Amino acid sequence: QPGDPVIAGSINRSGSVRFRATKVGADTTLAQIVELVQRAQNSKAPGQRLADQAAQYLVILAVGSGLVTFFLWYFAGGVSFITALTFAISAVVIACPDALGLATPTVVAVGTGIGARHNILIKDAVTLEGLSQITAVVLDKTGTLTEGKPALTDVQVVSGVAEQEFLRLLGSAEQGSEHPLAEAIVVGARERGFALVDASEFEAIAGHGIRAVVEGRTLLAGNLKLMRDQGIEVGELEARAAPLAQAGKTPMFVALDGQAAGLVAVSDRIKPTARETVRQLEALGIEPIMITGDNRRTAEAVAKEVGITRVLAEVLPADKAQQVRTLQAEGKRVAMVGDGINDAPALAQADIGIAIGAGTDVAIETASVVLMKSDPLDILRAITLSQATVRKMKQNLVWASIYNVLAIPIAAGLLYPTWGIFLRPEWSALLMSVSSIVVAVNAVLLRQVEGKLREVGRSDAASPVPASV
Repeated sequence: QPGDPVIAGSINRSGSVRFRATKVGADTTLAQIVELVQRAQNSKAPGQRLADQAAQYLVILAVGSGLVTFFLWYFAGGVSFITALTFAISAVVIACPDALGLATPTVVAVGTGIGARHNILIKDAVTLEGLSQITAVVLDKTGTLTEGKPALTDVQVVSGVAEQEFLRLLGSAEQGSEHPLAEAIVVGARERGFALVDASEFEAIAGHGIRAVVEGRTLLAGNLKLMRDQGIEVGELEARAAPLAQAGKTPMFVALDGQAAGLVAVSDRIKPTARETVRQLEALGIEPIMITGDNRRTAEAVAKEVGITRVLAEVLPADKAQQVRTLQAEGKRVAMVGDGINDAPALAQADIGIAIGAGTDVAIETASVVLMKSDPLDILRAITLSQATVRKMKQNLVWASIYNVLAIPIAAGLLYPTWGIFLRPEWSALLMSVSSIVVAVNAVLLRQVEGKLREVGRSDAASPVPASV
């Protein structure tokens, strides 16, 4: 459709298309992906900072061991100056902490590369390591658990109100809103053949609904709280809305000129991988939590459909970050997953912010992880990758540390008096290099986790399901 964005690499299968390049060079999606991966590979994980500190002390240990070795052998061991110097040089060479310095950067480089191949962009090494420590994942409902493409399903009016005029005025008013639910109403009205007009006045009431003036008539549309705040008695409409909400639909009340006129209901489709994502998060011991601005009945119906037990409903956009802070105060390490502008503060507040790739630029810029495919299962893949990466970091750090600690006494001549074994400097240099090679090879073996990443969610259904019970 005119105005739709065209992503580089898109294929036009028939006809012709004219488009305008709005982002070139460093502003393109591909260039930004490359920059994110490079930034992540050049950043330092917390484990790397620890390794750098340990390497500083190991350098002191290496030089110190060389001096001690020389003095012990020359003055107490009764060997020649050359022999004592050989032992000292061997000790210094083999203690060089190259492997310790490579222990985590090599793993980070491989890990971020694997993530990028699986459409998971991790912005820095701290995030790559921190994902493995998450204990709770807060999932925004619209666009994360659901497709984010709601459709108008029900239109009900009170006695004395013409349904066609009601929907035409409502669709005209909702044209001024960017909310997905508003878009569903506008599309539904147009599909029913109504010619919509522009509102002369429009006001979006965050978290509640809209106020507009269309053809001289004042229209309010939104949740029950908006109606009550405006002093509008909805009467029997509240009872009509209850079964719609219990079916997982989102009911919205409408008032014309200060009087309740009717309600509409919009339903979204749950993503095909949402249930499996929740199930596997719980299997990992991670608590899934759903957050939404929808009314509690609708929220609980959707949560039941995907298997989530803890629901934060009727949360205003400005309060999402506060909800994340509350969870953190409970001692949880929180990952927030969202896609909208109103999710950005919560993404920034969370220990790990995860943006769905189809979301807004603000959300993607704020988050530290970007899921390019908008697949909830990629949350699990990111956590699985992080856990495997941290294991490799620990293996490399342990290997490098133990190798150096054990190698120094041998190079210093510990075995020489009993078995006559001593390492010449060139052999010490070779063995020191072997340690670095082992660390690098172990980092490359992280690629074995790709098999697990491909297996994530294999048992899940392949098609979307309605968000209705």
